[in-house]
Parts: sequence; structure tokens; C-alpha cells
Amino acid sequence: GLFAGTALYMTIGEVPAMRAIGGDIQWRFFPYMYERAAVSQASLAVIAGVAGVLHGTRIVRAPSDRNLWIAAGTIFIGIIPYTVICMLPTNLRIINDNKRIQAGSESQIDSATQKKLLDKWASLHLVRTVGSLVGFTAMVFGLSQHKSLLLRW
Repeated sequence: GLFAGTALYMTIGEVPAMRAIGGDIQWRFFPYMYERAAVSQASLAVIAGVAGVLHGTRIVRAPSDRNLWIAAGTIFIGIIPYTVICMLPTNLRIINDNKRIQAGSESQIDSATQKKLLDKWASLHLVRTVGSLVGFTAMVFGLSQHKSLLLRW
């Protein structure tokens, strides 16, 4: 739930707020956000993924419940290679250009391309947000199906 919540916050809160402030500030903010979010989000994806798959493998008498948990865990595990393969090249372009700026050089990327890269990142991140919300919803549903839990409305 923590990964999904953080991803959702970034999608509906942080990205629109940074866009409203302006492209240059968003461009310079990105490396700081990335540095802090990368470690926590990667850790949370691994924890959720491994926990979901392990929990699923322990369910023996309800194949649909087992498959639900394994699928939910696999979604979270799949976020990691998706991030590395699809998002990391964009992340590194933004970060490396910011390193040049911090070293006193001018940006090698014009403002229109900066906006396109930040928009591309936001779209790629949306995939992680949707995936993690699907995985988390599946886990919550799976928990609601446990006979040991007495959930009454």
C-alpha cells in the first residue's frame, strides 16, 4: 500500500504542482526528488512483491486466491524492471543535465525538450501508479477473502 500511495501522490499531487510552478524549477527539482524516491520506492516494490508471491505460495486449498496473490506480487516485482528498462534512460538524461548545470555549465537540453522529457517521465510513472494500485487492490481483496478475518460491514 505504501508504494501505491506514494506513486499516486506523485501522480496527482507532486507532478501537477511542479508543472504549475514552471518547467525550470521542475527540471532542477527532479534529481532531488529522484534521489529520495528511488531507494524507498524500489525497497517498497521488492517488499510488496516478495510478500505477495510468498503469501500466495502458502495458500494450498484455494487456487484462485493463490493465483491472485502471486499475480499481485508479480505486478510489484515487475515494476522494478519496468523502471530500469523504460524509465531509467529518461531519468538519467534529466539527472546528468542537472549535474552539468550544478557544475556551472549551461543546460545541454532546451526548455521545450526539458518539458517533453518531464512529461514523458510523468506518463511512464503513471504506468507504475496504475500497476501498483491494481496490485494493492488485489491484495486488499485477497485479504478480504481470508476465512481467518472477520470483516463485517
